[in-house]
Parts: sequence; structure tokens; C-alpha cells
Amino acid sequence: MGSARDRAERLLCRQLSAQNAVAKIFLTSTAAPCSLRGSRRDEAEAENSVEAGAELTDNSGVVRCVPNSLDAAKPRTPMKFLQLSLLMVAAFLARETVAAVKIGVLLKDRDLFWSAAEKGALDAARAAGAEVIVKAPLTPNSLSQQLAMLNALLKEPIDALVVAPLTPEDFRGPIEALRAKGVKIVALDTALPEGLADVFVGYNQVVMAEDAGRFLAELVPDGDRAALLRANSIEGMSVREKTLIATFRAARGQATLYTDVVAGSEKQDDYAKSVMLLERHPNVRAVCTPFSAASLAMIRALQDKGLAGKVLQVGFGSSLPDAVATAIENGSMAGWVAQQPRLIGSKGVEAAVQLLAGQTLPASLDVPYFLVTKANLNTAEVQAIRR
Repeated sequence: MGSARDRAERLLCRQLSAQNAVAKIFLTSTAAPCSLRGSRRDEAEAENSVEAGAELTDNSGVVRCVPNSLDAAKPRTPMKFLQLSLLMVAAFLARETVAAVKIGVLLKDRDLFWSAAEKGALDAARAAGAEVIVKAPLTPNSLSQQLAMLNALLKEPIDALVVAPLTPEDFRGPIEALRAKGVKIVALDTALPEGLADVFVGYNQVVMAEDAGRFLAELVPDGDRAALLRANSIEGMSVREKTLIATFRAARGQATLYTDVVAGSEKQDDYAKSVMLLERHPNVRAVCTPFSAASLAMIRALQDKGLAGKVLQVGFGSSLPDAVATAIENGSMAGWVAQQPRLIGSKGVEAAVQLLAGQTLPASLDVPYFLVTKANLNTAEVQAIRR
């Protein structure tokens, strides 16, 4: 089977090898036309072929490309060339079975953001030919479940681990045990204690929160009021929230920012908490919702209470849902910090494959985000993240 590094290098090279195979076919396409044996083509059509030329063998038999004197005067069609190219590349890739590297992926939960991240991880693994084991608690903030899943991955013969820890310090022991076995570690979204991860893949939470804090401050004049619906997080007040609050207050020292309402522990609680915030602070000029579920719930609450467009919203969330795009179009959502969870998942697995292949990566790989407003909503770049 070879080492994890050998297998990862071979997986990364196979796509390039396939491209080279197609190139070689193209460069030799001015030779005499070909007949295909072993294909679905009627055998009688190839009876007069002279069997001379290269052959590629796969598990199902031989695909042979030979000059055909009967077809010599016929022009080659693009479709024949394409079919031949695909057959030869498939046979080339089937010449050798490469034992896939095995990557464990441990996410924070299976809510909106992390479900999308899982899809990205699976996409990247499929593209690289790697095997992945994806685990995640069913509900947010389930530290005991996440640690149990990490301990289960300790028993698996994995070559790399992509992990989004709920509380990084609690992961120290199991991660050190994995590193001692030579497992490569990719920290996703939340950094691990120094020295435990080979690379961090995620958003620069400080920069992202500063952008949102300044944008929120522009909506609220001095002397006016805004409110933040805080996340119900196992880590207490997150770096995102702390930075956003500090940025807003630095920009609007004479404005008030309420931070006394915390979202529920369950997703279905977010609507009730959004209504509570609006009723507790009826005179706010703007509200900020720093995560996906609360953002979508606040859109509904503002609509139901007749406040859409009167109370402006700045939200964070996954990609660009239709409900958010509509809220931006009608003016009730002033700004949307669009994260790309599918991209963070794919980049995490890609980093793991690259590490296993012996590639050197920077200590941190930032994932891009967008601050979407009515001004840039319909640009091609922003519309691309709706897919």
C-alpha cells in the first residue's frame, strides 16, 4: 500500500496524468482513424481492421486503437475523438489501484453551516480519491458527543484529521495521541492550542467582525440604539461578538448597543428570542444577528411584527439563502456577511491531502467571505455563492 505520503502523492498526480493522456491523444489525432475493439461498437464494423498499435488494459479487458484502412478516407469527427479520449483515459486510470488515504473529519454539529461544510468535505475527498469518515453531533454545543466521536476516530486507521473543536483545550490529549501516531492535523474554523495543528483553515474572525461592526455603526447615529442577538455558545462570548461590540462602540461612542438577549440552545428557539429582543428594545434602529439560524429567524420576526425596513438588520450566515436575498432587495436586510461553509469543508480536506503528500502549507489558510449589500447583490461574484 505504501506510506500515507506516497498514496497522497499518487492521488494528486493521477488527475494530472489523465490530462496528459488526453493531450497525447490530441497530439496523435492526425494519424489514421481508429476502430475500437472491446467496445459496444458492432464487431462486424471492425473486421477489416489491421490490429497494430497501442493498447491499454483495464479490469474489463483490452481497448485497442488500430489503423483502419476502410476508414482512412473518412474525416474524423469531434464525437469520435471525444469517445476515444474518454475510453483511453478511463483505461489509463484503471491500470493501477491506488490505496486511498483515509481522512477523519469531525465537525461541530449538523446544523445549517456544518451540514454545508460536510458536503464540501465530501466533494474534495471525491475529487482527490481519498476516503473520509465524517462525524458530527446532531445538536449544537454537544461537547461530550464531540469528544466521544474524537475518541472513536482514535481507533480508526486514519492518516489525517480535519477537526472543528468546540473547546480547543479539551482536545489536547486526543490530538497529541493522534500526532504521536503520525496523523496530520487540520484545525477547521477554531484554532487548536499552539503546536497541535499542522495548519488552520478558517475565517479571520477579527477582520470579519470588524467589517460588520463598522457597517452596523454606519446605520446607527450617535444617540441612537442597536441590539445584538448573541449566540448561545459553549465558549461564552465569541471572538466574533467581542470584536464586533468593540468596533461598534469605538465608531459610535454615543450610541447604545444592547447585548442582553442570548439565542436559545435549540434552533427552534431563535424565533422566540428574536421576538423577545424586539419587544424588550422597541426603539432600536438596527439589530445584528451573528449566525445563520438567528439571522433567518430575525427576518421572520421583523416581518411578523411589521418592522421590516424600519429596523435594519445586519446578519451573518451560510452562503446567500433566498430569504436573505429577498430581504436585501426589499431593504430590510442592510448587510449580510456571507460565509462559504462548503468552501471551508473542501479546503480542509484539500489541505489534509496536501500535507499527506509532503507539501508545505502556511500556518493559516483564510477562507474568503462577502459583505453583501443592495449595491453588490446582483454582481456575478455574489450571485455565484447562491449555488
